[in-house]
Amino acid sequence: MTRPVGIEIFYWLDSWSDDQSAAFAKAAEAGYDGVEISLVAGLDVGVERMARTARSLGLDVLCSTGLSPAMDISSPDAAVRRAGVDHLRRCLDDSARLGSPILGGVTYATWMGFFDGDPDGYRERSAAAMHEVAEYASTLGIDVCLEVLNRFETFMFNTVAGCLEYMEMVGHPSVKVELDTFHMNMEEDDLADAVRLAGSRIGHVQVAANNRRAPQYGHIDWASFRRALDEAGYEGWVVFETFPNSRVETGRSTYAWRDLTDRPDQDAAEAARFIRENIA
Repeated sequence: MTRPVGIEIFYWLDSWSDDQSAAFAKAAEAGYDGVEISLVAGLDVGVERMARTARSLGLDVLCSTGLSPAMDISSPDAAVRRAGVDHLRRCLDDSARLGSPILGGVTYATWMGFFDGDPDGYRERSAAAMHEVAEYASTLGIDVCLEVLNRFETFMFNTVAGCLEYMEMVGHPSVKVELDTFHMNMEEDDLADAVRLAGSRIGHVQVAANNRRAPQYGHIDWASFRRALDEAGYEGWVVFETFPNSRVETGRSTYAWRDLTDRPDQDAAEAARFIRENIA
């Protein structure tokens, strides 16, 4: 089985508000099939420009997003939840314009949002709003993917098993699991077992080493991870995601307190080859 290989474009960018299409050529030169872009900085991100640039370079585009505290679909405030649903619908529209089969990321709550009180209430409100979002996604032929984060970045769920419980609450087939090996390495007892548990419900895969460097480093057992993806019948994207520059906004806000590479272009090209040989 051969899966397409992509890179999260903020690998090369300093700020979340940077022109993402400006780095597309680097992804093409490094040998990737596609780029994962983010709508987290807002919807005025030059979607038409990104579409034109990607087409000119022969790249596919995958979309992700996030929710601010004013657009948190788990919020006790109904107006805030409505703003979040509307935001996700607009992101789905842009995903369709870019030809992305998914809308991934932290789609279910705010990233780094921790609250006092009963977490189940937040999960229930999020799941109810997500069902409405999934209904709209299904009309566009797009899957909403739920990135499973580690315990230091969300309380909603931190394992595939927890994500599947949330998905049961949502109750819609257009919602899928998004695996990220950096987070899985912290939270799962066994990465391959977690992949098998997710099975046909996997919608997207992101990879990085255990220390969030390129996947050719670190100690993750990629052979067993790949076999589990094959057993699950997963045919979607494998995207390399990290934010390696500790001196800029993208690195600082993701806690890269040291530079993760001193040769980003070479590491990216080597990662593309490594993923194709060992994961995709």
